[in-house]
Amino acid sequence: MRTTAGILLVGGRSRRMGRDKALLPLRMGESPGQFHVEAAAIAEQQTFVAYLTSLLRTRCSEVILVARDEEQGRHYALPGVRIVADVEADIGPLMGLYSGLQAIEATHALVAAVDMPFVQPAMLDCLLAQRLDEAIVVPRVEQIPQVLLAVYPRALLPLIEERLRAGRRDPRSLLEKARVHYLEEAQLRRVDPDLRSFVNVNTPEELQKAGL
Repeated sequence: MRTTAGILLVGGRSRRMGRDKALLPLRMGESPGQFHVEAAAIAEQQTFVAYLTSLLRTRCSEVILVARDEEQGRHYALPGVRIVADVEADIGPLMGLYSGLQAIEATHALVAAVDMPFVQPAMLDCLLAQRLDEAIVVPRVEQIPQVLLAVYPRALLPLIEERLRAGRRDPRSLLEKARVHYLEEAQLRRVDPDLRSFVNVNTPEELQKAGL
């Protein structure tokens, strides 16, 4: 039984990209070995947001897409996905996490950012296979916590409120206060040898480099 929700954060303004990253086309199969995706994920023309939500839908008990406001949310009409707006717009990803966790019914959520278009199915399966308790499950690549592809307990909501009141905007600030279970690089490479799941695409240059 799937008991973990999926939360996809799409609330950024994509200023560095110059257009909505969530709606960028994801051209799969043009570079052999570049992608490992499931057949269901390539059945139709894909965008970043469509690909990532397709992966979450098959693995999570519910899928929440968090936009910065209702107007932005109208741009994403996807089956099996509920759209919510940030409680307060333009605060950053910590507010997106807070708004998503408030909206779910499950006790935990697998959280992903929409600017990570190479997330591998096996990486999601690895994260979802971890023990669910009060700890955040956070991959660590080159000793850097990957807080925007991680599993968060809903019980963290009071701590997130505290961090937001203190003016914090980054989910990484939670690591100073919460229990954390880190997944180290050697373990991550067993399911994603090149660690492509953690590649961010935020600028036209990064988009070109990624071959998209």
